[in-house]
Parts: sequence; C-alpha cells; structure tokens
Amino acid sequence: MSNINQFREMIKSLESEDLSEICEQFLFDHEGAMKTLSNYCYRFGMHIGDLEIKNHMSTMHSNGDFDHVVCFGIELSENQLYKKFHPA
Repeated sequence: MSNINQFREMIKSLESEDLSEICEQFLFDHEGAMKTLSNYCYRFGMHIGDLEIKNHMSTMHSNGDFDHVVCFGIELSENQLYKKFHPA
C-alpha cells in the first residue's frame, strides 16, 4: 500500500518527456499506460495495484498536478477537452 505523497514524488521524479509519453499513451492504449506507470512505481520502490494507481491519478488530476504536462504539443491546462473531463 502506498500513499498519494509517495506516488506524487514518483511522478515528480519522472522526466517531462516520460510524462508526456505516458499522457499520450493513455489516449490510445490505456492498459499499456497503466502497465508503464506500474513499472515506474515498482522501480521507485512502490508495490501498488492498478486501482490504487487510478485513485492516485484521479486525485492528482483533480488537484491540477498534471496541468503542466505537455500532451501532443499542448499543456493539459490549455487543452479544452482535458479541462472538460478534469475540471478544476
């Protein structure tokens, strides 16, 4: 079991290019993106399941933690579709 702070630190430790790739992967291969995140968590020393990853991601989305991530060339904070599904 991990907590949101550990997960947030893991996400912050990733290179911006890696975050962008994960973001883009979520749009066309959700299952693969979850596996990628799970692998990053494991390498960070976190043993975490998919449901916990999903819950932490949802919390971080609602807190605006991903607004700076560039996905397909635009920051998520500027992406109208993203903002529709992840309102502040």
